[in-house]
Amino acid sequence: MPTYHEIMSTDLGALTSAAERWEGMAAEFGKQEKAYRRDVHGISTGATWSGMSAEAAHGRFGVTLTEFQYAQTEAKAIAALLRDAHTQFTGLKGRLTTARKEAVAAGMRVSDRGLVSADPAHAKERDEATVRSWQDRIDAAVRAVTDADTGVETALKAAVVDSGPLVGGRGFNGRAMGDVEKYEALAAEDALRRLSRGEHLSRRELAELERTFRDNSHDEAFSRTLLDDLGAAGTITLTNELNDLIHVKGGPGTGTYSTIESGLADTLATATRDTDSAWYRHWRTSMRHAGTAHYATDAQGERLDKAVGYQSLVTLMGKGHGYSPAMLENLTDDMIAAERRDPGIWRLKGEYSGRHGGWFANDPVDGALGIMSRDPHTAADYLDSDARMRYLVKDRDWNVVLHEHEGLKTSTYAAGLDKDDRAGFGRALQAATTGIDPSDRHAHYVAHSQQNEAVLRSAMSHLSESGDKFPPSLRQPMASILVNHGGTVHASMSEIDISKSPLKQDELFEVAKQVSKDKDAYGTLNGGLNQAMVSAIHSDHSHSAESLTRAGRTVGFLEEARNQAAGAPKGAQFESKPLFDKAISYIPVAGDDVQAGFDYVTARWLADEQKRIDDQRADDNIEDYSKRNGQLMALSAEWGKGHRVVTPYFDPKEEITQSARFGATHASGMSGEQPK
Repeated sequence: MPTYHEIMSTDLGALTSAAERWEGMAAEFGKQEKAYRRDVHGISTGATWSGMSAEAAHGRFGVTLTEFQYAQTEAKAIAALLRDAHTQFTGLKGRLTTARKEAVAAGMRVSDRGLVSADPAHAKERDEATVRSWQDRIDAAVRAVTDADTGVETALKAAVVDSGPLVGGRGFNGRAMGDVEKYEALAAEDALRRLSRGEHLSRRELAELERTFRDNSHDEAFSRTLLDDLGAAGTITLTNELNDLIHVKGGPGTGTYSTIESGLADTLATATRDTDSAWYRHWRTSMRHAGTAHYATDAQGERLDKAVGYQSLVTLMGKGHGYSPAMLENLTDDMIAAERRDPGIWRLKGEYSGRHGGWFANDPVDGALGIMSRDPHTAADYLDSDARMRYLVKDRDWNVVLHEHEGLKTSTYAAGLDKDDRAGFGRALQAATTGIDPSDRHAHYVAHSQQNEAVLRSAMSHLSESGDKFPPSLRQPMASILVNHGGTVHASMSEIDISKSPLKQDELFEVAKQVSKDKDAYGTLNGGLNQAMVSAIHSDHSHSAESLTRAGRTVGFLEEARNQAAGAPKGAQFESKPLFDKAISYIPVAGDDVQAGFDYVTARWLADEQKRIDDQRADDNIEDYSKRNGQLMALSAEWGKGHRVVTPYFDPKEEITQSARFGATHASGMSGEQPK
């Protein structure tokens, strides 16, 4: 294991010098081959020597001639390996040098042994956490060199091994390769095959697998060599064995197996990145067969079931990163084609959700959509297809689990939804319409592309047609989406002229109504639109009451949606007030004045909701929008801060109340129902 000092002080030029000498050796073997062919081997093929002795000599001379050729192959391979090593070490040493320079610039000292400490001469006091972070970076750079060094050692040892039968394994290696990563892949493949057969690997062997993936999962040659050797079915079998070790057998080694599985997933991502290559086309064809086959596993065996290949593949992919957009789209399309040919192909007994079962992608189509959501551009590109959206919203059978029903004498199974139904699809919808990765805790609002808006309209169109069959699992995602497009949604809800509404009002009302059946989705939608209304008020610098009037109409629209959510007269009723996170990343960033107004209006709205629950009366004589009086008055007050009274007889409170009444009536017209 090279130390920091050895890495920084070693002259890497010696590697290229050695490579040149090996290339010179190969040239010399080439000369000897020509001489031997002419002066020795040629005698046995000439007309002057015949008979059994000539035949015997020809065979022996042929072996020697071949060994001269193999010697050239081996020498050239070693030279190539040394040059490969030089390239790797130079790059890695450069990263270490950069890390050291940046640490020093940040007020750190780095000793000749690579130990980091705070520089006393630096003006600012540095805490231990800062020192530790720089030490970790230095250590990681040193470890990267160590990983590469071990890989080069593996390759050089393998390159000189004669595995052919020509001279009983004592000759030169005629199949020597000049790529370090290919040798590492072959070494890893042997251990992984044993692992997939259930054989025990030592701690040293497991540690070497971890190192190999850590050092090479980004390398295409390594990745493709490894997956070629494993094969599509072998990759799935290995994945199943790893997951059995992690989730069924358990024990102290689960962390190691998880790391290996993540490395395998990243390797898959690297190998399949170029979807125009012949290699990828072959892999995809092979996976179409392996992906629909059934495999015995301990995890599914406990339920007297078998896993389907694509389920295991997507489970593996969930542990990796950096998949090609085209690969994800191709894979998802292939799985949809498979389930169209064989309805119910993914159905397994029992639920696969939550802490104990959620790790397994029993619905691989939904799982792939979830992976797709990590890259909003990919999600948008995929869901921008109306055919795909229609299939996922209207045509697909989402009953992917078999629920057990116990009878008097025997149990029966019926297909139904899993508890994490459409979780991946919901995330993909959010990513495709908002441009935000829903799993990114540090995400923030981004400007919408035309494709984002197109996917929103497509989703609204198909989901609104679902009516009361609207999937409950999509209520919260759609609430977040509508909030993200809050300006457009507010403009649509408050528009009198239907033809000028940015979104189709009948579709918007139906979606808002279905979203309002879930307490927290209702809270997200209504709380988020408070921001859109306040923002519109603050951006309105006209002398009209347009922004006030529109705010009232939107409030009425929302209340009518809630009213119809569970059917008149009571509407949707919740046992506790809805929750709303004002820091939600889907809402556009606003200035301090808008944020303050937003907070104020939202607080009054939540107070209205609490009062609604406390009263528990749903009085038919009280118009629904009046139950939002606090919210309306807060909006009126916010409008009054920056607008003057239009006429002496103009009352902002009365105006917004009348507008809310009109908004409710207009919304009810969109639904075809009569207002209360």
